[in-house]
Amino acid sequence: MRVIDLSLTIDPETQYPGFPRSKVYGKPESKNVIRKVASVEENQVSSHEVELCTQHFTHYDAPSHYVIGGLNNDEVPLDWLVGEAVVFDMMHKKAGECVSAADLEASGVQMKEGDIVIIRTGWVDKMFGTFEFWENMITLSPDAGQWLMDRGIKSLVQDFMTCDHPLYPPKGREWGTDQWAPNHQLFLGNNVCLIEWCTNLAEIKEERVLLCCAPIKLKGTEGAPCRVFAIEGVLNNK
Repeated sequence: MRVIDLSLTIDPETQYPGFPRSKVYGKPESKNVIRKVASVEENQVSSHEVELCTQHFTHYDAPSHYVIGGLNNDEVPLDWLVGEAVVFDMMHKKAGECVSAADLEASGVQMKEGDIVIIRTGWVDKMFGTFEFWENMITLSPDAGQWLMDRGIKSLVQDFMTCDHPLYPPKGREWGTDQWAPNHQLFLGNNVCLIEWCTNLAEIKEERVLLCCAPIKLKGTEGAPCRVFAIEGVLNNK
């Protein structure tokens, strides 16, 4: 058995840890803060106070992220986030390119109904924490989203943008329009959770693995930071 950590380290010094709100919404950027509140030197115990954004670093989106009345983080069954996963290798994709339905079809990967799907490009590993990460983002086309839905995807793990380019969306799909972020609406509207900004996906050597996503159980939130890991050697890959 081999366990592969797919989670970014939450580091408050990271300059661009999440969606660039100031560039898209005109809203202030949220922050992550870790404060030491007790130390062993002081009273023989160490503890920290933590302030986090649910959409920063490795996290997942529950349905309520985009769906009014959708399930919140604390209501999502864990079996939506744990299970057999299949890997689509898109490491050849370059900055600014799109992963399309044709790319997924041409990969030759055999997806089964109920699979968790992992799509890897290496973009998080290369660029996370820089503005270029957002400026030259790799994206997933709407037809790729529909291709996955048609085959019964359970949840999606990725290291690039699940929807259109965050800063330069196509005309008619800008923020505030009904067509904004079509894949988020498609997946979350059908109770398919999105496990975002994963790292180290290239370390997965098997095409099929056991995937585990363990979010912090925060009440009433639309998602949460999570520890994501893949386990090799426990499935029959023949």
